[in-house]
Amino acid sequence: MPKANTERRSRTPALTRDGILAAAVEVIERDGPGALSMRRLGAELGVDATAFYRHFRDKDDLVLACYERVTEALTEAIHAVADDESWRGRLWQLARATWDLSTHYPATFSLGFARTTGGSTERELVEFILDALTRTGLPREQVVLYYRMFGDAVLSLSGMNAVLASLDPDQRAKDAVAWSGISALWRAPEYPAARQHATELLAVEDREIFEATVNALLDSIEHATT
Repeated sequence: MPKANTERRSRTPALTRDGILAAAVEVIERDGPGALSMRRLGAELGVDATAFYRHFRDKDDLVLACYERVTEALTEAIHAVADDESWRGRLWQLARATWDLSTHYPATFSLGFARTTGGSTERELVEFILDALTRTGLPREQVVLYYRMFGDAVLSLSGMNAVLASLDPDQRAKDAVAWSGISALWRAPEYPAARQHATELLAVEDREIFEATVNALLDSIEHATT
């Protein structure tokens, strides 16, 4: 009997924080934002769910760590920015990288974009934005204000993109049908402004809205420096 127990333990996979996070992100992206649980993850890795508590305090701690893990791609993006890049160019590269991340990891992004992880990746991103805005020469109060405006705008719009992309096919189809129905109502006489812009309302893309919003914000910052 002791020998059999030893053999069973030897077949149990060694758990590492990195391995757990990789498996958790896979579950979230494959099965949706609500799919992750310690029990579900334990079944995926072939271990008892209690084993995860050696690495994470609870499920929420694990979720935030998953978000921190996928946002490591943003630190790679900012490390690739040239030292002589303008403050505007630096912020634009981060904004585009954030949108792309929300597209590639929509389920995980949707779980964390409005949260504070307190992790090293988050701290590095905050430092990057503040440094870029400091280069404008604006007073410290305005630097902080625009830091919040930039971060909140980019995360909010990217988060909406992620939430919509995370919907299951039936929900996305329902939204599409509902939008078509609303657009038909716009043609009624009591909605003259909507009727006038109906074609353009149906044609505008989410990415276009995102880029226009970021551009308008950066224009505002640039105007404040003159």
